[in-house]
Amino acid sequence: MEMKKGIAILLVCLMSLKGKQVSCSTLDMEGLQFYKVHENYELEIAALKSEMVFLQDRVTQLEKNVDSSGTGVLIEDRTGGTKYTNHILKKRAAVRRRRIRRPEVAFQASLTIESASFKLYDTIIFNSVITNIGNAYNKHTGIFTAPVSGTYTFNTNIVSEKGHYVEASIEVNDIVTVSAISDHRISPDGAYFTTWDQGNAVAILKLKRGDKVSVSVQWPQGNHVIHGVGKSSFSGCLLRSHERR
Repeated sequence: MEMKKGIAILLVCLMSLKGKQVSCSTLDMEGLQFYKVHENYELEIAALKSEMVFLQDRVTQLEKNVDSSGTGVLIEDRTGGTKYTNHILKKRAAVRRRRIRRPEVAFQASLTIESASFKLYDTIIFNSVITNIGNAYNKHTGIFTAPVSGTYTFNTNIVSEKGHYVEASIEVNDIVTVSAISDHRISPDGAYFTTWDQGNAVAILKLKRGDKVSVSVQWPQGNHVIHGVGKSSFSGCLLRSHERR
């Protein structure tokens, strides 16, 4: 419809040029408005085409700045000079690799036999391995060896057998950190306590690669029996590595 109005105006103009009388009342004001809008659109399209040409030239220039030898991309700095970005790209890639490849270390082991006897300073061997990510725990020796330097957390649960008292401690390289106590001795009236007593200890430790962590009996003298069947356990995991990979 608008196109028809524009054509009508054009015809009126042609008739006027040929000397024919045309009444001003025949001019359609809406048609004139359409003509102006059409003219504005043409100007905007021309501006967009000019901008596209500029962007295409810019892309071409940037492609030329790519160093085919693999040393990086040349970019302009604030002083108007150029510099290679390869060292920046390598640094970012290294950070991403460290985040993706961070080591995972975790273990959990329990004592599965019903009763196990230990003497003072004996290492408690938790024989049944539930989890051993990183293979850092040895079920034959009861010792965890740190595969990387970092911050670790360890936990032990100890249940003494009826008639016994056990104090077990988490050790690092034979040095005591924290202790758990389980007391299941005979009550004053000569009967056993009716409830089981479970001791628990948690340690958060900063270890170096190769440090050894274990649980050992620290007190008292004599023979002490720990109740197993999954009630006594030892576990730990790496919270954060201190090594760069």
